[in-house]
Amino acid sequence: MSLFKRGVIHVNHAVIASLCWFSSIVASVVVMTHPALASSAAPALVQAADPALEARVKQLSAELRCLVCQNQSVADSDAPVARDMRDQVRTQLAAGKSDAEVKRYMTERFGDFVLYRPPLKLTTLALWFGPFVVMIVGLWYGLRRIRMRGVATVKNTLSDADRARARELLQSGPPHRS
Repeated sequence: MSLFKRGVIHVNHAVIASLCWFSSIVASVVVMTHPALASSAAPALVQAADPALEARVKQLSAELRCLVCQNQSVADSDAPVARDMRDQVRTQLAAGKSDAEVKRYMTERFGDFVLYRPPLKLTTLALWFGPFVVMIVGLWYGLRRIRMRGVATVKNTLSDADRARARELLQSGPPHRS
């Protein structure tokens, strides 16, 4: 019954939480320092034996977008997906496929987004012309706001007769009702 006292249970939770925290740190250190586990984290880069083939792989990989990084090419990215895509490019080029065939395969598999220079077609019109449309609409809106601000100040100016009438009404006080 003494185990279920409030203080003992609270201390036991704190001890358990500390042990979990400590064991997770120890496990992380072991995983990072153990040679077998550390080597599996970063596999060696695969390169073709033929330097001309490897140059084609690099050139073609530079034209493909990494699906994880999105602002890096497959050639520049270290993401596992990019590594797999480079290996696929290497395999297809080694099999004798042309650059266009490899690009078509990647496009069929991942969509036009994988290409840094997607083709101009109906589905990519927003990609090609979207930034220009947004810029033109933004300029139009900004100019309109500037013009309206100028018009609003002109419309709100009072004539001298209106100012005199307003001053007279303010000085006379509130109207008396009967």
